[in-house]
Amino acid sequence: MNEQGEYPPGTSTWQFNFKFNLTEDMYAQDSIELLTSSGIQFKKHEEDGIETHYFAELFMTSGVVLCEGVKWLSFHSGYDFGYLIKILTNSNLPEVELDFFEILRLFFPVIYDVKYLMKSCKNLKMFFEDHIDNAKYCGHLYGLGSGSSYVQNGTGNAYEEEASKQS
Repeated sequence: MNEQGEYPPGTSTWQFNFKFNLTEDMYAQDSIELLTSSGIQFKKHEEDGIETHYFAELFMTSGVVLCEGVKWLSFHSGYDFGYLIKILTNSNLPEVELDFFEILRLFFPVIYDVKYLMKSCKNLKMFFEDHIDNAKYCGHLYGLGSGSSYVQNGTGNAYEEEASKQS
């Protein structure tokens, strides 16, 4: 957002690669295997990844969190938002689920999770089944940024429109 409160034109999609060390950090083995087979190079993350405390500082001052004007579009992102909350607060996640969702709504007031929406919106699921083969990917097939960009460019406000029809 600039000084006038305007967002950049077009799509705003980012993918951040944090420092990660396979010998020191916790992980799920099946996830690492999937990411490795998709071309993720964990040695590069270990050497060149972003320090989470530095990212958290810049992210908090960026204007994209704690802002109702920012809409978060994601796919199956519960763990992703949990991780972001953990690094933004520099603390463990709450043990009580209700407390977690309060913090989630504070930091990310408007979230559209496409996987969740597809379960409740028949037309949205049909849209993806009909159009996903035409998706243009760049980089790794598992690249989250390219998938998010496709989702956002492919439908515009279809999520809001479809959700309001279904409710």
